[in-house]
Amino acid sequence: MPSGGRLTIDIHVVFPEAAEMVKGMMKPEDDPFIFYGGKKSNAYNEKHFPRLIAKMVDPAERTTDMDRMGIMRSALSIGPPQYYYWTEPSLGAELSELQNDGIAQMVARDPDRFVGLGTLPMQDVERAVKELERVVEQHGFPGIAVNTSVNGRDYDHPDYLPFFAKAQELETTIVLHPNGFTGGERLTDYYLINVVGNPLDSTVGVTRLIYGGVLEKLPDLKIVVVHGGGYLPFYADRMDHAFEVRPECRENISLRPSEYLRKLYFDTMVFGSTSLGYLVTRYGADHVLLGTDYPYDMGETDPIGLVEKVDGLSPEDVDKIVGGNAARLLRGVV
Repeated sequence: MPSGGRLTIDIHVVFPEAAEMVKGMMKPEDDPFIFYGGKKSNAYNEKHFPRLIAKMVDPAERTTDMDRMGIMRSALSIGPPQYYYWTEPSLGAELSELQNDGIAQMVARDPDRFVGLGTLPMQDVERAVKELERVVEQHGFPGIAVNTSVNGRDYDHPDYLPFFAKAQELETTIVLHPNGFTGGERLTDYYLINVVGNPLDSTVGVTRLIYGGVLEKLPDLKIVVVHGGGYLPFYADRMDHAFEVRPECRENISLRPSEYLRKLYFDTMVFGSTSLGYLVTRYGADHVLLGTDYPYDMGETDPIGLVEKVDGLSPEDVDKIVGGNAARLLRGVV
């Protein structure tokens, strides 16, 4: 058994009481996943997503599925539709507090199976920092999960530097999880808002973190990017080339962009063993974590089996990926 057990970082939960607090408030354009989802995909999701609610609110449902997947422990995080960054800041802070207290209760009821990742009101940096401090100090959360952008604004904006500085100070792991793609007018067919939009939002967000100098200013940040990091880890050489030939790509950083990228962590949610093998080969078995995107239909139902299909992994590499790395990032969780 691996040193961290079999631990996955992205079992999603929702809180119906939070949904009730914002009922009737959201405009379609507030949520890019819905706004650019297209009529066919949105109609399908209106029928499909309610079938998933039990898995996102009932611990017994989750543990049954975890047992089936061979997972000992899961990090619980808010389902992306409940980020609620579009709400007024004071309401956003209230919603985050409710959700974090709810996650803490789930963890307290079954600490052998669950660990908590907090959610924050990222539309207001001061409130986000305050809630980050609270969930770390009061609930002992070792990490938080936030969207890859905030209402179309990226994290290289200087307003967010105090948030990242506080996360580094507290040694809190940040999990970046997208919710569609802003400006997704070309993604309204074929479920492209998810198929392309989700990894694209991660790609843009992480690229801006790198070129914007956030990772240079704060070299000890611990960041996990889900869905295999989006497209960037598979096409980073183009970013390095731009650094060599374009002065605007060197304004905020002193190293090749791929050097910062290698400091990040990625989950296994790429669906194919060839892609996963490339991710491990290029960035190291110690920078890849088990992912599931549970319980969505775009999730992985056999995450450990996918890892075991990758050619050339040593038993030690497999141990790191399916649990050891997550345990280390989540401050020794076992």
